Parts: sequence; structure tokens; C-alpha cells
Amino acid sequence: MRDTPPDRRSFLKSSAALAAGAALPAWFVERLRAAPEPARPTSPNDRPGVALIGCGGRGMSIIKEAARFGDVVAVCDVDADHAGQAGKAFDGAKVHKDFRTLLERNDVQVVLNATPDHWHTLINLAAVRAGKDVYGEKPLTLTIDEGKRLVAAVKEAKSCLLYTSDAADDLT
Repeated sequence: MRDTPPDRRSFLKSSAALAAGAALPAWFVERLRAAPEPARPTSPNDRPGVALIGCGGRGMSIIKEAARFGDVVAVCDVDADHAGQAGKAFDGAKVHKDFRTLLERNDVQVVLNATPDHWHTLINLAAVRAGKDVYGEKPLTLTIDEGKRLVAAVKEAKSCLLYTSDAADDLT
């Protein structure tokens, strides 16, 4: 028990949180309750489930490298031919048309984002918020504000966001 009454700041924070929770639509609350905890490897020796979003030339190149360290369980591309070819290249990888359905999978721990530049921020944010670790290439975001939002999301989700530049750019 507390000896002193709560101060105004604590009262306002508690009241605001309660009001925000009460204002959430019922479907959103149910979805949060039903959302299972993402499956994580139970041991450092387990291979993580890896998913590729963006199955073009660069995406296929990085997924081949990542396949040495994890199991490719899902691929996604808006181009059905690219997605189909990637699915065939990695037997057992489920093909998705929409990246959001891929992010709902419990067997995906790592997402490789090989989409065009203007999609990087949206997909990185969605993946981090879904509890996935993300590999992305430059530009990670297009604006400073997007970068700040992504950093905040990574800190909140306690996810890992690995960013790299192209090797050819490092040489110039």
C-alpha cells in the first residue's frame, strides 16, 4: 500500500491509458488477445525461420546467402512469377501475395526486405511490430522522420534491425 496519494501526473497517465483502452474497437482488442506469441528458436543452435519479401534479383541473391543460416519458410512478391520461382527454389517455402499475411506466421523469425526503396519503411515497421528481426538494405528509410519512427519501433519491440549498404557503394 502507498502511504501518499498519487500525484496529478500519475493520475493523468493512468486515466489516459484507461480512456485509450476503452476507446479501442472490440475487434482490435480481440485480435490482440488472440495474437499468439511469435515462435522463437528455443536454443541458439536452432535455425530460425526466414522469409523473403521482394523476390527479384537482389532478393534471390540475399535469400540464398541467408539460407545457409536459417530455414526459408516463406516468400512474398507482388509479381506472381517472381514469387513462384522463389517458392520453387526453396522447397517447402509458402508463397504469399501480401506481406501482411507472411508477417502473421509464427514460424518466421527473420524477414529479409528486398523491395523497392519506397516500400522499405512500411515493410520494416510492420515486420518489427510483428516481432520479427529484419534485414534491410539502403536506403533504410526515405526521410529522417521515418528513420526516427523505425528506431522507436525497434526499441519498443526489442527486435533486431540489420542494415547494410551495397558492397559496390562501399568501394567508391
